[in-house]
Amino acid sequence: MSNSDNSESLSSPASHPSLAPRFWRRGRGGAGGEGFIRVAVLYNLKENAPSLNGKTPKDALAELDSMQNVRDYVAAIEALGHEVVAFEGNAELPRRLAEHPVDICFNTCEGFRGDSREAQAPAMLEMMGIPYSASKVMALAITLDKAMTKRVLHYYDLPTPRFQEFYSAGQPIDPRLRFPLFVKPNREGTGIGIYSDAVIRDEQHLRDKVAYLLNGYHESVLVEEYIEGRDVTCGLVGNLGPDGSADHLHLFPISEVDYSVYPPGTEHFYSYKLKVDLADQYHALCPAPLPEHIAAEVRRLTVETFRACGCLDMARVDFRLDVNNNLQPMILEINALPGITAISDLTLCAQAEGWTHYQMLQAVFNAAVERYGLAVKSKAVNSKAVNSEQSS
Repeated sequence: MSNSDNSESLSSPASHPSLAPRFWRRGRGGAGGEGFIRVAVLYNLKENAPSLNGKTPKDALAELDSMQNVRDYVAAIEALGHEVVAFEGNAELPRRLAEHPVDICFNTCEGFRGDSREAQAPAMLEMMGIPYSASKVMALAITLDKAMTKRVLHYYDLPTPRFQEFYSAGQPIDPRLRFPLFVKPNREGTGIGIYSDAVIRDEQHLRDKVAYLLNGYHESVLVEEYIEGRDVTCGLVGNLGPDGSADHLHLFPISEVDYSVYPPGTEHFYSYKLKVDLADQYHALCPAPLPEHIAAEVRRLTVETFRACGCLDMARVDFRLDVNNNLQPMILEINALPGITAISDLTLCAQAEGWTHYQMLQAVFNAAVERYGLAVKSKAVNSKAVNSEQSS
């Protein structure tokens, strides 16, 4: 896990005074006193990741956070009037939370390693009986595993490309698969492991690519039929009602990747190069220019995928619109713990609707607070908080 010396310095008053632990008075309002909740923002920083030792691809840490992002999370929740501290989501987390009790955690932990790394911090919180934002252990474990997610989608008859999970390069190919195929690591995000050679058109190149990914990322490889089409994503905040209704879900405008901004010859799929190396050139069409019946189907499938995977508080579902099948939306994956930085897709979708970054973060937090019955303590988003963000 993370280096303990680094972890200590990140939460020490000298290094990051705004993140230093505070001691709260218990007031008449309950565990956190009247009018506020005690909150711990949980994160995993790139700089605290285990040493790569030159054996891991350069993109392996792309999903991990920066301290500036953590400051944003803290400031957004503080703007609601709550008391906030921030801790690295590592093996020291139970001790820190025992020393500094909180009412709820705002979880952004991607985890450093392991098959279900996104579920590790929530599993510790479950064991300690501490509420937290975003999806629970099972949903995070399932949705990090793209092949398992697709098995769930198939069970619920939700459209997703045919696929096969590879554990070895010599594994027999499912005869139902049709080239071209798209190949990527099975448990990664942020375009990790996806480059211009991800589209495969023959068996030898498929086996070579699978061997490379197995050796480099040390996890199974997802191979799915390549859908020629348009990349769109649909994000949401909120939760399903007790009766399963979607009345309390807020779906943001659908966003489409605009490939016209890239140099000729750039791959027309959302690769690591586009997500990270060319991030400054990224442009999205939001709302996406779609016929209303297609947009309505994307929204419906977003809700049903959220429901099928048991997600909570927020999510983002990625699609390919099949240009060879009347723009049929095909579900690629659901992000149960999507990026929520100032430049993440979910944030950009919210901003297209007029929300600020802080308002989006606050909506996620308040969805969790309400779900745990703490809503009476959480203050509404106010103009002061929004103006504070915009001037920072």
